Amino acid sequence: MKATKFVFVLMMIFSIIVTPSFQGSNQAEASSSAFKIAVLPDTQNLASNHPEIFRAQTQWIADNSEEKNIKFVVHEGDITNNNNTPQWEVAYDAMRTLDGVVPYTVLPGNHDMGTGGSANTRDTTLFNTYFPVSDFSGTETFGGVYPEEPDKYDNNYHTFNAGGTDWLVLSLEFGPRDPVLDWANEVVSSHPNHRVIIVTHSYMFSDETRHNTGHAWNAHNYGVASEPGGVNDGEEMWQKFVKLHPNISMVLNGHVLNDGQGRRVSVGDYGNKVYQMLSNYQMQANGGNGFIRLLEIDPEAGTIKATSYSPYLDEYKTDWQNEFQYTNAELGTPDSDVKKTKYLFNDDFSEDKKRDDDGHMKDWTIVDEGTIDAPSKWSVVNGEVVQSSNIYGPNVPAVDNRKGTFAYYDKRSAFNWENYTFSATLRATDNDGIGLIFRYQDPDNYYKLELDNQRKFSKLFKVVDGVETTLAYVAEPGYIPDTKFELEIKVVGNQIQAYRDGIDIFGGPIIDDSHSKGTVALYSWGNQSNYFDDVLVKDVKQSRDLLKDDFSGGKKRDDDGPMKDWTVVDEGTIEAPSKWSVVRGEVVQSSNIYAPDVLAVDNRKGTFAYYDKRSAFNWKNYSFSTTLRSTDNDGIGLMFRYQDPDNYYKLELDKERQFYKIFKVVDGVETTLAHVTKPGYIQGANFELEIKVVGNQIQAYQDGIDIFGEPIIDDSLSKGTVALYTWENPNSYFDDVMVKIEKKNEK
Repeated sequence: MKATKFVFVLMMIFSIIVTPSFQGSNQAEASSSAFKIAVLPDTQNLASNHPEIFRAQTQWIADNSEEKNIKFVVHEGDITNNNNTPQWEVAYDAMRTLDGVVPYTVLPGNHDMGTGGSANTRDTTLFNTYFPVSDFSGTETFGGVYPEEPDKYDNNYHTFNAGGTDWLVLSLEFGPRDPVLDWANEVVSSHPNHRVIIVTHSYMFSDETRHNTGHAWNAHNYGVASEPGGVNDGEEMWQKFVKLHPNISMVLNGHVLNDGQGRRVSVGDYGNKVYQMLSNYQMQANGGNGFIRLLEIDPEAGTIKATSYSPYLDEYKTDWQNEFQYTNAELGTPDSDVKKTKYLFNDDFSEDKKRDDDGHMKDWTIVDEGTIDAPSKWSVVNGEVVQSSNIYGPNVPAVDNRKGTFAYYDKRSAFNWENYTFSATLRATDNDGIGLIFRYQDPDNYYKLELDNQRKFSKLFKVVDGVETTLAYVAEPGYIPDTKFELEIKVVGNQIQAYRDGIDIFGGPIIDDSHSKGTVALYSWGNQSNYFDDVLVKDVKQSRDLLKDDFSGGKKRDDDGPMKDWTVVDEGTIEAPSKWSVVRGEVVQSSNIYAPDVLAVDNRKGTFAYYDKRSAFNWKNYSFSTTLRSTDNDGIGLMFRYQDPDNYYKLELDKERQFYKIFKVVDGVETTLAHVTKPGYIQGANFELEIKVVGNQIQAYQDGIDIFGEPIIDDSLSKGTVALYTWENPNSYFDDVMVKIEKKNEK
């Protein structure tokens, strides 16, 4: 920090001492629906060296469960340190204090498995000796365990009712295996009316991101990673499991050292917020001094309040990482209809997940149009659709009016599908035509996306009454032979967009009014080794999302790199240029770029990255939300209705200078529209900003709380895209960008 900032720092410290924080001053009072869950972080050092503190934790929970309305207790794993009998005796003595008093669950951490707690194998014999399935299966809350291991409690779930809501607590082993995540998906899907809390040993990291590539203590670095089923770290769990369900509300974990704290709010595929929290105190004195994380959940008020209390010391932690509150949380009974409208069709060809799934394609009809090397040969082999005939027509050089073979989804209702996304994983070890057909009505009426490696093209066709017309064409190799790739078609109204591995093939929407509805099909031409898998059709008719970007690199594990679809503008000249990048699924701006000087509070010039899709400049009424974090203390914020560097609105927060401000910039002239004098954010903490702009009304929210207390009225700018902004802030982080239509779609 510069010396010139010293006065500001003193003012900031004084303000924090004498004034409640913005977040704290708006905490809601608990309603009658409020209840608590007690979370026991890693007790490994208590089990090995401080058994009296371990016992004090559970005894306090038992003694206070009624007064504090504690409805459930979870243990985040690493119950013991060395996975030996003496330590399990301590754990047994402590945890059994809860028997018959308050329901609880436990799960194995890396120190609870393998030789000496090394996690070199998934041997959890001692864990299951002291906490066998039989001791839980007779309890009122017990739901079940991973069915492939019916005698192991390593992966289990419980249900209970509290606050007028049904809850499901799903406990998963350290670095859950792929088959375990498959089971977890089934458990959550089969309980659509339950709010779900996931508990696992490793998920969030101490840098406010999910455990990911490059992080220490990653499950991939332990011996269990080489066992059947492998392991999944936090980011993989998010992609394969957590984000896929509308009713998952929380994920809790321990394991990670450093400061042992981390939290973030992410938005799942259904627009649901998932509150993810790391708590681990084992590095502190006396193996953690007996601190427990207490979560007060209030479905009626829509709040989750976290505190951390030590029965051993009889004191609370009051720092921002241990005492915080989420507001506007959806905690009541989930909308069970959401699941029904999310997917029109989902087929991974796994024959209800049986391992031997070879056979025919259920619910698909084959059409052979080609006559050379006919007939086609469609089958399901090892969970993939395979077409192994070289069937084609009219001749080898053909690039238009080609006749091959296709398999269409033949459910009657599918012929009425209108607006949807259609995605599939494809692979061809040959090098000829492969693709997807959509809005298919009959062999004479459909759209087709076809890729050809040998003839080097990607083409979009329409076929109307048997007449084929090319709608879009790109002269490039359509794919790499023997390499999996994903194709996705998005068709809404008269707009068609096609993506390969997340990249828009034709550079924008193709407009055509020929076909308004129809089913989907898999297509092959002169290509004797075609593979199709993971067919997914999602209804987007009711979609209100304009933009959703979690910067996850299209599901690639190594997602570091540039920001796709964002353009960076540097206005500041001091300590320029900016340094924008994507690191472990977050946008990071790491330069101190600014202007005109360090004292400035208006007309500041920093750096911003705006979403550069052409259609975004016509967005009018929308909400724009993002998760932000700054480990520095200067300017950070969001820009909206951005047209160009001289015309936009900007919400800026500054911790050092203690303000929230909304500006408008019109023809290069900046005007302040609203101003609140308070510390803008907590340094190092994730927070959510949301802008809602409808007509001439602007509202701004931080963690669900209206910053300025009422709408700001301004008629200057009616439309425009969004941007991420930073000023003299070399440690700015952005994630989970979401833009939703707030009124009707007026794009």
